[in-house]
Amino acid sequence: MIKKIIIGAGVVVLLLIATLAVHIYMVTSSRPDGPNWAMSQIDFNEDLDSLKSEKIKTDFLEIEGMRDARINTKSDFIILLYDRKQHNPHDLVKQVNTGYGLQASLFQPSEDQLAASCPAINKNSLTYKLGSYFEQVFTN
Repeated sequence: MIKKIIIGAGVVVLLLIATLAVHIYMVTSSRPDGPNWAMSQIDFNEDLDSLKSEKIKTDFLEIEGMRDARINTKSDFIILLYDRKQHNPHDLVKQVNTGYGLQASLFQPSEDQLAASCPAINKNSLTYKLGSYFEQVFTN
């Protein structure tokens, strides 16, 4: 009975590792010529009211290649999800500045923020170590 449990657990672990390896391979392999989604945060240097923020959001969502727009009126920023083959984040900031008479700037993460790429994952965990191993195997 214990032997069956150990074999079953071993099979499950091997399947999970194989699934992780296939996922990392698919993510790191070359992709067809489809949309190349990017996300940018544009910070406003002034308070936004709900009417102006809804107008900005609606206008951005009407642009071709724009997938989503989310505005945080409490912290005064907008997150845009767009096809980076069609749009440049600096041009989007210029569009906000000229089109709405606002002073906006593109959020640029600090070196520390970039180094901590995913704060939710424990870098000492087995999942992170296996993921790093497979990522190095498939990218080299």
